[in-house]
Amino acid sequence: MAITRLAAGINRTCLLNTENMGKSVSVLKEFACLISEYKVTRIKAVGTSALREAKNSEEFIKRVLSETGIKVDIISGHEEAELTAMGVLFDAPEAGSSFIIDIGGGSTEWVLCKNSSPVEMGTISTGVVKLFEHHIKSDPPSKGEIVSLKKEMDIVLGKLKVKSGHLIKANTVFIGTAGTITTIAAIDLGLEKYSHEKIRMHRMPLQKLCDISEMLVRMPLMERKQLRGLEPERADLIIPGILFTIKIMEIFGFKDMLVSDNGLLEGALIRLSANGS
Repeated sequence: MAITRLAAGINRTCLLNTENMGKSVSVLKEFACLISEYKVTRIKAVGTSALREAKNSEEFIKRVLSETGIKVDIISGHEEAELTAMGVLFDAPEAGSSFIIDIGGGSTEWVLCKNSSPVEMGTISTGVVKLFEHHIKSDPPSKGEIVSLKKEMDIVLGKLKVKSGHLIKANTVFIGTAGTITTIAAIDLGLEKYSHEKIRMHRMPLQKLCDISEMLVRMPLMERKQLRGLEPERADLIIPGILFTIKIMEIFGFKDMLVSDNGLLEGALIRLSANGS
């Protein structure tokens, strides 16, 4: 796993950043070496919101294919939500009703499930990189920046509640997945080293998230980078990430969150193993 922030600056320029494209290609070259070493015969590489939105996505995809031999397929927000649900539900406990959320860099996918089967899903074009770039300029963030950040979240999630809030019941289980959520769990657990076994199905009450967010918002960036459980590359993005998670729980009335360490990656793998593409 590597964080290359391919979505950085897209809101402003509608283009993939040259430096971050280079970082991403370098990482994929490393992956290509592992693929070759282990004689892998079937590969699935997917591009999500950054490649969906950028005007120069095709240039990046051609460069990746030319320099690494990896063919990247851009998937829709709906397919991203579908694959995420596939990965999460493979490992999640049975539930009569569940709501899955995947907060990414440039978009957030959501899935409503009944009896552990998706019934409605979608994507919103809000993610932690965009939220950070829109609102946070100070270190640590100012009160005004936090207020501005929360206002955007209220607007975005208010629209989602109008669309799908009626499907969420008192017994609906809230499941969070992907980097923001698993990082929050790692901070809560104080992990020196990431552990799938400890992260998987870790339960977090809303109040615990609020306590962690208050601590993070007060800390300067360099201090956050030293925090146990928090990868230094996520130290800035964790603030919009945890505040967005809290806002989702508040707006939809969830008292706690179940953390899944499965998601898009595992969903893509399950589909690849089932039908080869």
